[in-house]
Amino acid sequence: MNQVEQYQTHQVWIKPGHRLFLYFQVLCGQAKNLYNTTNFFIRQTYTALKQENDLQPLQQEVLDMLRTHINTMNEVQLLSYKKREAKELLKSEDQRKIVKANFFSLPTREEPMLNYNFLDALFKAMKQENYRSLPTQSSQNVMKVVFQNWKSYFESVKAFRKNPSAFKAKPRIPSYCRNHQREIILTNQDCVIKEGKFLKLPITKERLNIGKLGYTKGKLMQVRVIPSYGRFVVELVFSCEITEQAFPKERVMAIDLGINNLATIVTNTGKKPTLVKGKVSKAMNQYYNKQKAHYLGILRQGKKPNEGQQTSHRLVRLNRKRFLKMKDFFHKASYQIIQFAIEEQIGTIIIGRNTQWKSETNMGKRNNQSFCHIPHNLLIQMMTYKAKRLGIEIIVREESYTSKASFLDGDVIPTYGESDLLNNFSGNRIHRGMYRSKAGICINADVNGAYNIMRKEVPNALANGIEGLDNLMAVAVSTPLVLNVL
Repeated sequence: MNQVEQYQTHQVWIKPGHRLFLYFQVLCGQAKNLYNTTNFFIRQTYTALKQENDLQPLQQEVLDMLRTHINTMNEVQLLSYKKREAKELLKSEDQRKIVKANFFSLPTREEPMLNYNFLDALFKAMKQENYRSLPTQSSQNVMKVVFQNWKSYFESVKAFRKNPSAFKAKPRIPSYCRNHQREIILTNQDCVIKEGKFLKLPITKERLNIGKLGYTKGKLMQVRVIPSYGRFVVELVFSCEITEQAFPKERVMAIDLGINNLATIVTNTGKKPTLVKGKVSKAMNQYYNKQKAHYLGILRQGKKPNEGQQTSHRLVRLNRKRFLKMKDFFHKASYQIIQFAIEEQIGTIIIGRNTQWKSETNMGKRNNQSFCHIPHNLLIQMMTYKAKRLGIEIIVREESYTSKASFLDGDVIPTYGESDLLNNFSGNRIHRGMYRSKAGICINADVNGAYNIMRKEVPNALANGIEGLDNLMAVAVSTPLVLNVL
């Protein structure tokens, strides 16, 4: 067993009426303003220098600001250079480092994109209101998110030029945040746990009572404040030492995600296949869809698509209730799955998932609604972090044709889009939940798919048969074990 450093996150929900609700509302509102301000400067500069037409008034205003403050910015850089140079001169010659003066230059048509250091220095020089309204490191974190979005945009443009068919449309430049608030990150220099149960926050004398979370073993790294369904989620991120389990990697578990069977679990250890029933999440989803349609019908009655409000407090409350119930159910389900893996000493978990599997489904109106609205990615995230805490490797695997191929007959499983060969499989699904092999053996269809996911990722996972079973045919069960999560 190894001691490794990992992050743990704990949440505190702040409801309307809480004495710190207004504080977080203002803080996240200022974060949104800074996000849009940063994006505004980048967009106006980039579009102004890329176009051949006359500049728009806002573009001209931004370029004038850059020219006005460039000298002040470089004076600060020069002062910083002299301080660093004087500090190095105090050291012996063999320990001195070469100090360079990094002066800023205005963007050009050849390089129209502002960089982070330039804009950070500009906001400091012009004493930008939104920048100064937040703790410095929090402001810088908000700005870095904007620059990361622009970096992703340029990477998407390059990928689009190489393969346009992989995109639904041409990538567009990052847009402005239209919400009233945006997530903000507070560092451990601004937030401190006092007396073991109070969280000291910046720019206020009020403290947040976090109760027993203050005694979490580990170091507080940062605090995230996230607007969510009309409330605020305060996430405390701790760095903790975790003991990893030393399970052999060749002991493999595969998971096929679905609707009625939320997760179908198979292993190569001899354990009988197990189904985690998903009818609880399906029922939640159906109730949510029914109530949402009812409330939207009342809200939108007699209005055109672009008229009136699109949401209400009642709809926000319904969304929040559904999210929390689904999250609670997925936490319980993921816990049971990881406990199952520990009992079998599993070292590798393979989860089947296809790209665009939610947006390109064609299972009929009712099944599409159920499948697309169940947040399987949330379940995958929960299983991933719980498994990593124990040193269990998680692999998310593309799963095309795993439901059609026959596991018992050892069919070759191709990857969708990579092969033009006709895919003739030995068996077929005879009705819902039942798959028949070439030899006429019937097995649970989801069990067949889960074993094929295992074979597709680790072809030799079953090379020596399955431990504890006489032969491969012994897994041909039509009634696997059932795990109900309540």
